[in-house]
Amino acid sequence: FKFKLVMWATLAALSASQAQELTLVPPGQIVSQTVEHSYQLKAADQEVKATSAQHRQAKAQALPVLDAKAQAARYQGLEDSALGPEITIPAIETRYSASVGVTQPLFTGGRISNLKKGALFQKSAAEQTRNATESDMVLSALTAYWNWSKAYYVVQALESAVVRTEAHATDMRNQHTAGMVTDNDLLATEVQLDQTTLLLEEARNRVALARARIQFLTGQTLNDNEIPEKAIVPPDWSSSSTNAEADAIASRPEKAARLLDVKDSEAQVKSSKSDFYPQVSLVARYEQANPNPLDFPPADEWNYDAFAGVTLSWDLLDWGLTRAKAAEASARAEQARLRLSQVEEQITLEVQEARINLQDSVSRVAVAERAEKSAQRNVESATDLWQNGLARHSD
Repeated sequence: FKFKLVMWATLAALSASQAQELTLVPPGQIVSQTVEHSYQLKAADQEVKATSAQHRQAKAQALPVLDAKAQAARYQGLEDSALGPEITIPAIETRYSASVGVTQPLFTGGRISNLKKGALFQKSAAEQTRNATESDMVLSALTAYWNWSKAYYVVQALESAVVRTEAHATDMRNQHTAGMVTDNDLLATEVQLDQTTLLLEEARNRVALARARIQFLTGQTLNDNEIPEKAIVPPDWSSSSTNAEADAIASRPEKAARLLDVKDSEAQVKSSKSDFYPQVSLVARYEQANPNPLDFPPADEWNYDAFAGVTLSWDLLDWGLTRAKAAEASARAEQARLRLSQVEEQITLEVQEARINLQDSVSRVAVAERAEKSAQRNVESATDLWQNGLARHSD
């Protein structure tokens, strides 16, 4: 018995020295590492950049376009042409031209304005999706962290349970040798020890899985001496808003992103119908050419020309192409509205499930607190009995 006490004291001292070397990992560290490492969040950031570029493209279509053209050509086999006895059109084999022009859309049937609106909605939706992705990653990190914490401290409890069960099994073997217990009692004790040991192994596996999950989320390997914090129940943990569903639907970025998708798709519908209307643009150009093709007869010298005008184009018959594009855009808009309704229902379900889980946790924590108090009293009673020689050490 004294040898056991010395052995347990030595193990306790070793455990204490090891505990001093352990490093607590706060949940905020895991969250920040997860956000920094997340490939989904990085992809969402790139989507924001892409939609921002699309928005700039849409705005650029409403601005005047300045273009420059230059050409140099050498022809072979040309001959002078005579128009009567006094007019000769010379064959100019080397030709040059350079021009600068400006084109400004005047009327596009709402195509450019709706493209700008749609691109802005896309950009805003990508930003909201990025916020939703970050929230999901934070939730995943916290879930993994507290699963790790729960599994880690369950292992500690089960290790104590195995020690207790092993001591009880030793006493039962001694009593069985002395003929004080039956074979069935000894067998039941051995089975209990095996079951407790199995529970300990399962708990250790859950710790390993939780650590692997954290390493996957953060992209970093946890050290063997790093342990999680123990969960502490906050004082106001049982409170919940009576308007939780409405608050969640109003504040969730997923809902905001889908609503912006609906607005974008509606703008796309209007833009696709713009081809039903004529397209009008203002055009201006200045050109220098040698020879200038507008001069007659052409002369082998540099001459300029300049003009300003308005161009109008209108597809009178496109065999249903514009109508089909509008129908496709309308169908996409209806899909966006359906996705919005689905997200709202999903959020409502998640809030209801969270409230039910919270109420279940309230009940389980209350029972666990009473069980902890009862267990503490049992420990104190057993300790008093053991110190007075009225109980076994295993008890």
